[in-house]
Amino acid sequence: MSQRKNWLVFPLVIFLFSCHKDDNNNSGGSNIDPTGEWHVTLFTDSGQDETSDFDGYLFTFGSSNVLTAKRGAVSTTGTWSKGSDFNIDLGPKSDTNKPLGELTDDWVIISVSSTEIKLKDDNASSGEFLTFTKN
Repeated sequence: MSQRKNWLVFPLVIFLFSCHKDDNNNSGGSNIDPTGEWHVTLFTDSGQDETSDFDGYLFTFGSSNVLTAKRGAVSTTGTWSKGSDFNIDLGPKSDTNKPLGELTDDWVIISVSSTEIKLKDDNASSGEFLTFTKN
């Protein structure tokens, strides 16, 4: 290949590798705006689908990082925060605090949109995945 052709190919290769679509829509959590009401549309633990444990729960991510989980007349308050991970604290992971305690964790952000937040546990061996969908 002549010297002149090399100069034409090199910019083309750079352009092709630099122009890609980021399907994750994940900028280290900066795109998450969880304000409003959400419900759990997926929760798996070690491959077991436990989504139905959250039937009837409404989650409100409020100001000052207050998280409220409400089911009927029962309301539980916890906290949330976002950074490189999405952190949820709804109390201890214990048999007496199921199912809400299962959500207490540091979650890795998989993808974010205005109506859906997909997360996975920061401990890959747990096999936990969580999806919130906006009401």
